[in-house]
Amino acid sequence: MSRGSLGLIKFENDFTSVGFDAFVPTATGLELGGGVGFYGVNEGSLAFTVDEPGGILDITTDTGDDDNDCLVAGTFKPADGGMWMEARFKITDSVAATRAAVWCGFVETLSVTTPVMPVERTGTTNTFNASGSLGVMFDSDSTILRFFATAADGSAALAGTNSKTGAAVTAGVLDLSNTMTADRWYVVRVEIGPNGIGRVWFGDIDTNDSLELVFENTTALGTADMFHACLMIENRSAANERLEVDYFMGEGARDWAVD
Repeated sequence: MSRGSLGLIKFENDFTSVGFDAFVPTATGLELGGGVGFYGVNEGSLAFTVDEPGGILDITTDTGDDDNDCLVAGTFKPADGGMWMEARFKITDSVAATRAAVWCGFVETLSVTTPVMPVERTGTTNTFNASGSLGVMFDSDSTILRFFATAADGSAALAGTNSKTGAAVTAGVLDLSNTMTADRWYVVRVEIGPNGIGRVWFGDIDTNDSLELVFENTTALGTADMFHACLMIENRSAANERLEVDYFMGEGARDWAVD
């Protein structure tokens, strides 16, 4: 097959183009520019935050229980050369920290019209909804209101390693020991290599605000599977919730073998 010079497919949006007032996207989604799209259940609304610098997108879900909104890019296939994504975000309101869920990472299964949280946690039970996923999850239905690094394939947990301690993580979910704080920025970076082995980085853990490597899956994700980069918020009550996003970016390798 023919090859060009652009082997990497990049997506990036810093949300610095203040081009609209708050509005409701259509049910078919929205192209936000920079290779980033927006999907949601019952759409919700979008606005720009202008009292903080650097460009910030303010996402508000609809008011039905389990309504959600997500930023997406892709799809990407690990076998083509790997991929990575990174996002900086915060739950704006203090009450939302106890009635919302957030996912950030790569996900194999994602509906355009009815996206579903890739991983959910009720009490101490984790549910892997997507066929495959690697990233960071927060769910206010959890007994403990903290972030978790997660890995799954075939809707089942993948074994991994706590990158800070070297301990095995057999259940596919690692407690990052970081309680969600409203109106505080968090950063997640997820990398998946061509062999299906990935790494999860998390910012704002311990007393260090910089990104730290926290988790690696030791059982590989499907290298021929197609993954979306995804940042999603879902409410956990019949009330809308807000997620502010500073940036959403990453890249994947091009499949030169496609006919």
